[in-house]
Amino acid sequence: MDIQQLYYFMNIVECGCNLSLAAKKIHITQSALSQLIINFEANEELTLFYRKNGRLDSLTPSGEKLYAYAQQITKLHEQMNEMVRKEAAKQKGTIRIGLPSLILRIFFSSFFPKLMMDNPNIQLEIVEGGSNYLRKMLFQNDLDYAILIEPTSLDPKSFEEHVIQIDEMTAFVYHTHPLAHKKKLAWRDLEPFPIATFNETYTTYELVTEKLAAEKSEAQIKLTSSSWDYLVEATQESNIVAVLPSPIERTIDPNLFVEIPFKDPIPFNVLLCRPIKGTYNDVEGLVYESILSYFYQPIVD
Repeated sequence: MDIQQLYYFMNIVECGCNLSLAAKKIHITQSALSQLIINFEANEELTLFYRKNGRLDSLTPSGEKLYAYAQQITKLHEQMNEMVRKEAAKQKGTIRIGLPSLILRIFFSSFFPKLMMDNPNIQLEIVEGGSNYLRKMLFQNDLDYAILIEPTSLDPKSFEEHVIQIDEMTAFVYHTHPLAHKKKLAWRDLEPFPIATFNETYTTYELVTEKLAAEKSEAQIKLTSSSWDYLVEATQESNIVAVLPSPIERTIDPNLFVEIPFKDPIPFNVLLCRPIKGTYNDVEGLVYESILSYFYQPIVD
């Protein structure tokens, strides 16, 4: 069987040996699918399916072995095609960079378009997600670069990191909230109120959870989301306190929402990360140095 025929064979099995259903699913005729099995069994002198009343019923032991191999082979085939796509993209000057949506909007919304306008040979593929998700993609070599939140949990022998932004977590509340008048908060101040923050795919969730435990606070996270604007807006209809990165303050209406810093804040440090390699091509080097120079502006006395 060639790779396409293996996909057809797997589809038959996954449709419960129902040729009619399998044919409709992959948009070929039932007779063509039936002939594929008949020809293979005849040519190889190997029975793949038990029959019942002239219809395919279930896999024989040999059929089960072939199905197991087919799953492995088609998975490798898909991985190979993905590798070819990535390598072709690199040769064309495409860089895959992953970063959280918040970081993209606040720090890179103007940077990436200008970089591509100034360097027409560069193509960027932006992958958005939480730091935990992006870290996994970086491990799997699915990204050239990732913008992650500290701690990254990356092996320093395999990845290099550069801090590009230093900030902290703060509390966001509606302007009528009982805490809205406070200049700074202790973590225990949150105990009477439900907490909202990013979901578990984000490093923020881990940092907030660990901080509450370290402070022995009884405050509980009741609402999570990947959308910071939703989390802030959720404070309007309740006494929710949204614990989020301070840069979000740039996106909110100060007439409606109040940002309150913590006396002992959680750091929110943003890092540019990439795998350590012997050499980097010209495009990789240009993108990397451009990001660093964009954030490391000279200090003027």
